[in-house]
Amino acid sequence: MTERAANTLMRAARLPVVLGTLGRLLIVLAALSAPPALAAWSQASNALGLRLAVTAVALLLVGWPVSRLRPLRADEHDIQWNEALAVTGLAFLLAALVMVWPLTAAGLGGVDALFEATSGITTTGLTMLRGLDKADPAVLFLRAWMQWYGGLGIAVLTVALIMRHHASARRLLETTGEQLTDAGARGHARRVSMVYLALTVIAIGAVWMTGLAPMDALLYALPAVATGGFAPSDQSLAGLPGATIATLSLLCIAAAVSLPLYARLPHRGLRALTHEPELIALLGAILITMLLLSAIAALASGLPWPQALAQGFTLGVSAQTDTGFSTVAVADLPATSQVVLMGSMSIGGCTGSTAGGIKLIRLLIIIRLVQLALRRTAIAERAVLQAQVGGARIEPSMVTATLQLLALWAMVLLTSWLAFLALGQPPLASLFEVVSATANAGLSAGLTSPELHPALKLVLCADMLFGRVEVLALLVVLYPPTWFARKRNP
Repeated sequence: MTERAANTLMRAARLPVVLGTLGRLLIVLAALSAPPALAAWSQASNALGLRLAVTAVALLLVGWPVSRLRPLRADEHDIQWNEALAVTGLAFLLAALVMVWPLTAAGLGGVDALFEATSGITTTGLTMLRGLDKADPAVLFLRAWMQWYGGLGIAVLTVALIMRHHASARRLLETTGEQLTDAGARGHARRVSMVYLALTVIAIGAVWMTGLAPMDALLYALPAVATGGFAPSDQSLAGLPGATIATLSLLCIAAAVSLPLYARLPHRGLRALTHEPELIALLGAILITMLLLSAIAALASGLPWPQALAQGFTLGVSAQTDTGFSTVAVADLPATSQVVLMGSMSIGGCTGSTAGGIKLIRLLIIIRLVQLALRRTAIAERAVLQAQVGGARIEPSMVTATLQLLALWAMVLLTSWLAFLALGQPPLASLFEVVSATANAGLSAGLTSPELHPALKLVLCADMLFGRVEVLALLVVLYPPTWFARKRNP
């Protein structure tokens, strides 16, 4: 198809559809503002509680009338692909923006508050706050709460709670990476939400049983389930009991597994786990990362092997699941360890989980394609080979999507890294920070701080958003034909 022909087939996003869906998202965000507001008032943090309450009311006043917007024709209520992507990209941006004013109650400036909100909503875990051990518990809960609902995904919550149109709900979920097969969109979203809630309750109870106070258990468990990494301490996990660290690491692994997979356990049993290639790849990637980090710590840094293995396990889990917890300062690690961590963070966890990165399924697709290319060199030219992952055929559309994401990721990483270098930041630490932000991992090489140049803070904010929506959704928002192409024929 020629470019001219393609242009004639393009359809602009319809503002009533986009705004109507965003209006529903704003209603959900208003409801999500209630728990931290109540927590703030219970902790006598009246300024924070008031700001959250005003924000919730404002979201309702705007969201309710906007949610009533509809196309004029009844047969046009379904959502186009560019509209669904635009809604997803704008949803995370709006979710971060509406929390900027409340977070300024913690003493943050405007840019720092935006950074903190973006890091929370995207479950990244990079932070501008210091002195967390003495911080207001209400602020700490707000941070953990943002990561918790950001981990499940605002789109999933909206579909589960209030969206009724099946085709639109299905398309909105598909933009977040959800794989819908025989289930309706709303039923799928509700099952995933129930799994997430069950995992959260188990996490809070498990961390509490390791000896932490109830509030501390909550503040560590919520980010662990969201693979977010916000900790109520400047030292992250350092100083916690070994049982607590091990429990949190196991919870991060559980959260990096596809949530729909848990929903299938009652029907398929443990076979649903043992026959899942992404889960096997996740465990293998964690093991490889752990062994590499442990060997570097023991051989290059002279750390005793038991201590090196413990450190390697915690860091390996944190990087592979893109959680961001740590027991040591990443800036103090050898350059080799930092490179290993960057590779692990970039790959990430399973599709449909709360983990970030490019996702393991895409790595498996690339590996299978390479294997297929090698096999073709040793068989007859006319032989037909099919690339498969876990018994499922790799469709051409999957290959295209994988290569597209890898190219977009490379573009974002390179552009952001150049911005850091242009402002005189050290090369390796700059690359580490950019990779961590784009992978929504949250481990820091020491550059993320209130002293960082405001422009670079905004670069990292953009990276976190690009990583959370897998780049394309935000590019659709910025793409002029999304809004100015031809409209549907009436």
